[in-house]
Amino acid sequence: MATKLTAGWLPVDIGFDLRPAIVEEALVRWIEFGPTSLAEPFLDHTVDKLRRAIPPAREIETDLDAMLRASGRLPAIRPAGFIFHLSHCGSTLIANAMKTSRSAVVVSESRAVSNLLRSRAGSVSPWLRERRELAQAKLLASLFSLYAHYRTGEPEPLVMKFVSLDTLAMQFVRSHWPAVPCLVVIRDPVEVMFTSLKAGGWISFKDHPEHALEMLGWTDLPRPLAAMSDEEFCARVFASSCKAALGAITQPGGEECMVLDYADLNPPRMREIAAFFGIELPADDTIVDDIFHSYAKDPEKKIRFRDDRELKQTHATVLVRSAANQWAMEPYSELRKRRRRERSPRHSG
Repeated sequence: MATKLTAGWLPVDIGFDLRPAIVEEALVRWIEFGPTSLAEPFLDHTVDKLRRAIPPAREIETDLDAMLRASGRLPAIRPAGFIFHLSHCGSTLIANAMKTSRSAVVVSESRAVSNLLRSRAGSVSPWLRERRELAQAKLLASLFSLYAHYRTGEPEPLVMKFVSLDTLAMQFVRSHWPAVPCLVVIRDPVEVMFTSLKAGGWISFKDHPEHALEMLGWTDLPRPLAAMSDEEFCARVFASSCKAALGAITQPGGEECMVLDYADLNPPRMREIAAFFGIELPADDTIVDDIFHSYAKDPEKKIRFRDDRELKQTHATVLVRSAANQWAMEPYSELRKRRRRERSPRHSG
């Protein structure tokens, strides 16, 4: 390989066979970030920026062994914190606030991490399943180490924000990193479903029934996915994520988990979360306050934030409300009982 994987290079995608017996091989796509900060709302936003630069950032492809060798030259690290969420519930806002820390690396929704967690072993023996999970954990640890060291070559506190469907793998992640502080961000299912049904996302998995059923762990359904309404499918996905989160936070070490509802987010909360992760935010309150004034997912920070809770509650259809009440509200309510109580005046974002 002509290019040496030194500090500044990061894996941005891993192309796995979704259903091998064990993790054998995959193509890893790397981009040279150099000291570029991951300031954009999502890792893919930073990748796009680097690809549009003149000249564009260098890219290479390697096998998994090259990634393991690169991380093997670095000391193993324990991430500072994990952020799991139920989608459209303020997790990007929280990640943006954590990014104001000068000392921490915050990776928001890594495609490589999600592909690793989403690949499945299928119907295999317990022995093969155990081997596969050990291989997954080793690769995940490799990614964590590379992220934590990429800017300077020295380890920095790492906060990982996972994609919403990665919550299904939360128990697996916590079983290997039980001491890492873990935040679970939740929101009223009616409001989440209202956005998800318009924006796509979860619904796309309905077009791939076999993969969706395996990924979601659904059995004994009363009807095939094709016969389900989009509202029912969306509510069931939401419920599965809630149940996965509940299972993860009730296992040993659950005291390392914090549950927060979208309605309880405010600037003081960001400092509470940072302290939970053991990282320090800027002393200047206006820097954190400003995060609440723009739309969290806008990389240009030009779109102003608008509280849309009332709009979503008002315009949610009867089908959305019915599906939410039938499948999603009970597990959401169970999670909400465990949320961190408000300690300051509300200022939602």
